[in-house]
Amino acid sequence: MTEKQAESQCEPAESPSDAPGRRRLIGDRGSHFLNRMEAETGANVAACYQCERCTNACPVSAYMDIKPHQVIRHVQLGWRDELLRSATVWVCLSCEMCTTYCPNEVGVAETILHLRSLSARSGIAPQERQLAVFHQTFLDELQRFGRVNEAWLMAALNRKPGILGEKWRTGQLKTELELGWTLWRKGKLKLLPQRCAAIHEIRALYRNRRGG
Repeated sequence: MTEKQAESQCEPAESPSDAPGRRRLIGDRGSHFLNRMEAETGANVAACYQCERCTNACPVSAYMDIKPHQVIRHVQLGWRDELLRSATVWVCLSCEMCTTYCPNEVGVAETILHLRSLSARSGIAPQERQLAVFHQTFLDELQRFGRVNEAWLMAALNRKPGILGEKWRTGQLKTELELGWTLWRKGKLKLLPQRCAAIHEIRALYRNRRGG
């Protein structure tokens, strides 16, 4: 092996989200971020060896800009900002298929969900704005009643700035109204919310999780 070939093999890897030609050091901030994520989620992120079974099992991986196995690799390398800016953390369905199919029990879903929470608190503008607003609205309604009423949830979501107009332009509002009418006729949609008896415990759990 020539000296030039040896140097080329030692060049740092390039993040998929970086501009072409830009190089970054492998492990830059990686140990700090990796240790933090493992401590906060309990997921054994370091055990991932990139078999890609999580991505192959994910039903929405085609809509992700960073695939599930790449998410874990980004955490290992410390590429935090790319993850918090990604669409992936909002597109994830939380179905846990990735975690189920992981041979090393890495906890892929838990990692992505935690990244979603970090992104929501980071102030970084989300790529999937409507999904990000839905996420926060869901949590707000959960704190309000201790359980989520679908009709009140969607009404609260539609009152958020820009959401109703976007749904009107895309035709999504008509689809949701038709679905809501169908569910109501079949007795599957309650128009009035019910307060959970454990509302105070749920609020306390949320405050503790948030560190408040």
